[in-house]
Amino acid sequence: MDLIQGSIKANGISFVVEQDENIRLNNYPNELNQSLLNIYNNAKDALRSKNEEDRYIFMKVSKTKENITISIKDSAGGIPENIINNIFEPYFTTKHKSQGTGLGLSMTYKMITDGMSGTINVKNETYSYNGKKYNGANFIITLSDIAPTIQC
Repeated sequence: MDLIQGSIKANGISFVVEQDENIRLNNYPNELNQSLLNIYNNAKDALRSKNEEDRYIFMKVSKTKENITISIKDSAGGIPENIINNIFEPYFTTKHKSQGTGLGLSMTYKMITDGMSGTINVKNETYSYNGKKYNGANFIITLSDIAPTIQC
């Protein structure tokens, strides 16, 4: 949150966080932070491209017996269905070449799945907040609460 506070304010985004109490994750914090930052930056760019006055990003962190789930959804209208299955591919981008390389979400996928032995999925979702309906992309990261084994 400290890394994105200025960006949230400058872009008129409301960032809503919901989390279970006392969640500790035995994993790689730098990789997780970079992954969350990549998802945030894509959501921010999508929100900026819309002329909506309500710009929301929601993050929900919850824990089950064995897993921690992080859901990050926005109110930017969702990802077109014809490209949603390609967004984790290297060099895939919908932005102009001067604005993106198409590596952010690919890197995020690799860090979550290979580096942290987790999963990441995305789907478009319609939801209500404060009595108003929104549509946006929802990235769902699932990580094991068991510390990874590091081989020496």
